[in-house]
Amino acid sequence: MQNSPSLVPYFYAGCVERNEMSMACEALIVTDSAGVKNKVFILRFDSLDMKYDVAIIGSGIVGLSTAFHLSEKHSDLKIAVIDKFHTYAQGNTGKSAAGFRDVFSSDTSFKLSSSSIRFYDHVQRILGIDLGMKHVGYLFLMDNESASETMEEIGRKTKIEEIGLDRLADLGISVRPDADVKDVMGLDDIRKAYLAHNAGIMEPDKIAAFYYNQCVNRNIDFLFGTNVQSLNLVPEKPLDYPGEPFIWQDKTIGSINTDRGEISADTFVLATDVWTNFLTDPVGIDSHIRPKKRQLFKIRNEFIEAIVGRKVLSTESFPFTVFPKGVYIRPSPAERTFWAGVADDIGRDFSFVEDPQPEPHFYTYNVYQVLQAYMKPVASASVTGMWAGYYSYNTIDGNPYIFRTLNLIVATGTSGSGIMKGDAIGRVATALYDGEEKAKLYDGMRINTADLGVKSRHVEEEKLVL
Repeated sequence: MQNSPSLVPYFYAGCVERNEMSMACEALIVTDSAGVKNKVFILRFDSLDMKYDVAIIGSGIVGLSTAFHLSEKHSDLKIAVIDKFHTYAQGNTGKSAAGFRDVFSSDTSFKLSSSSIRFYDHVQRILGIDLGMKHVGYLFLMDNESASETMEEIGRKTKIEEIGLDRLADLGISVRPDADVKDVMGLDDIRKAYLAHNAGIMEPDKIAAFYYNQCVNRNIDFLFGTNVQSLNLVPEKPLDYPGEPFIWQDKTIGSINTDRGEISADTFVLATDVWTNFLTDPVGIDSHIRPKKRQLFKIRNEFIEAIVGRKVLSTESFPFTVFPKGVYIRPSPAERTFWAGVADDIGRDFSFVEDPQPEPHFYTYNVYQVLQAYMKPVASASVTGMWAGYYSYNTIDGNPYIFRTLNLIVATGTSGSGIMKGDAIGRVATALYDGEEKAKLYDGMRINTADLGVKSRHVEEEKLVL
């Protein structure tokens, strides 16, 4: 039997002034992707002396999921979620391709994703809370035998169906690019096609809203508009001597400095995605991730408008499709568009800027060239929108890093799959907080917490980072 959480009613709670810490709330109206206006409460505080049991930095899916599961197991904990943005899910959560799949080569990524997907399905289908999930499937188009073997191996863990190549023509997909294009671009014919069924598209802001509402109703404090500047490393037994902590002293994270004051906690959780290094590097903690810029381009023409919502290959609409060279299209039936992108690797540096901008020429000379080679009907499509964000990239094995050092829990390195693994990551972080050797995921599967750590890490390399 699956372990369903005890959910509180799904509504936005009002704010209560907390005199002991000079707190009050301010309400903002935030419009989600469906055009629904929601009220979000921002906790305003005056006191510079704030103390929590757990302070979670970052209110993306990972931070919200961690807060949710911690409060589920420990209703008495005093928890704060801190974020520099004006509301939740405004970092890379809101800039993702918004897809989900349990198609991963490593068992670890499979467990994290499949259990999270089942939980999201439970929330949408059983609890009746719309998360925007549509099981449109992922269509993988393979041009080499090695990739096909990987897909067939994954098919032993989840439902994957081989699709006859003759069926691709109905989707506007050409199995054989023109000879001159193949020669110039080094492309190959599509040799096999696989449709993954436990996969599709979702709306991250709705998933985030679900977690946020549950957390608010459990009296978790949200400190939005609060930029965390640094971690304060202090000795566990201070001597009040200049220069502490010394190398021979046991250390702990005593507090965090923010642009609105100092916040103390017994335990800190960094769910800060690509911003993690900026907090961990100054205190000598390695978060083991690098930033990788990712871009999405919204494209549209008459062909896309006509086919994107059509039920093809026994899916709810056009499937999320991955072409050779890693270029993909994500269907957006509501907008009647495709979102096109690629997880480029060599040639894409690890630089970081606070507000990354999409590069139109990157679409024109990279993404578009592959698309028009394999899918000629989209050649005339216009770019109607574009945006850019980052992956917190684990360059070693492509799996998340979730580890504890001192009184700090770090959950990062999701490598572009944070949303589809977010619920499970929150459960693993909660297990680490409790000092448990195994984390119990939603579907009953268990995972060794040390496997996703650093010193005793035991995971297979993930081959399918999109």
